[in-house]
Amino acid sequence: MHTIRTLSGATFDEALDPPHRSVNYDDDGAVRTVTTRSRQIWLCRPDAFDFDDSTFSTPSKGEAFSRIVRFIQDLPSDELAALKNPDTSSVHTPLRDMVYSMWNHVFWDVAQFLVEVNCNTGTFCPPAHEVLAISYPETPIENGKMQRVAQLQSGCNIMVGAVYVAPGVRLRFLVGQPDRESFMASGFDSDAFGPDVLVDATKVTGCYNEPYVHWIRRNRSIQVFLEGLPEEPEGGLAAVFVYGKCQYQPENMAHPCTHSGDCDQVEGGEQGDDDSDEHERENR
Repeated sequence: MHTIRTLSGATFDEALDPPHRSVNYDDDGAVRTVTTRSRQIWLCRPDAFDFDDSTFSTPSKGEAFSRIVRFIQDLPSDELAALKNPDTSSVHTPLRDMVYSMWNHVFWDVAQFLVEVNCNTGTFCPPAHEVLAISYPETPIENGKMQRVAQLQSGCNIMVGAVYVAPGVRLRFLVGQPDRESFMASGFDSDAFGPDVLVDATKVTGCYNEPYVHWIRRNRSIQVFLEGLPEEPEGGLAAVFVYGKCQYQPENMAHPCTHSGDCDQVEGGEQGDDDSDEHERENR
């Protein structure tokens, strides 16, 4: 794994210790396998597998996931495509909830890597995941324009991964301070925002499978913008993301660090109440 970032931010400290980091895990075979197969499984019909719905939500769901992976990994592409679920509107089904749960393994591995990059990234204690679904707006977006479709604010550091992105979709996550008046604008103005994350499936014809997890610091507002398409679908999901919540761990307060009170690992640091699940989501 390795991080991808540019030196940017409102302050010098943010330039050196940015509000978000993008992690490329393409060279980690285990993580790559889980994300690739989970995205393929999300697209499949539940009745394509020899399980009842309860299997996907029991403690043995990891075993069920492994069995499904072994089944689909040997399928020719045309046979795998034949398993596709026509339902592109349901966020939560037993099968899809199992997929989201499996991303805890991804976030665990990424968190272990990030600790080596910077002790200010927090500690991930699975299971600790939430889902952010992005639907196409009721009013079509003008082709080529970007419109805010969702926003998220978390009291703890989070790691965000794309589980489903519809072919042709282009999304931009903008990370900034919630008290900045310009940040609440509904239109996209790159000069008004801090660092951004681009999720681009404009050249995807099948399953979106970019090898990235994005870490975003706590108490930042995240605005999600969707680009208009020439022929925008009516209804349905544009994308589904799962995010893991990094928690403050007092037992790590002896961790040597130069970030003083801003560090998640130092006693007296400013941290959100990570156990209170204070996550505000608003679909626009």
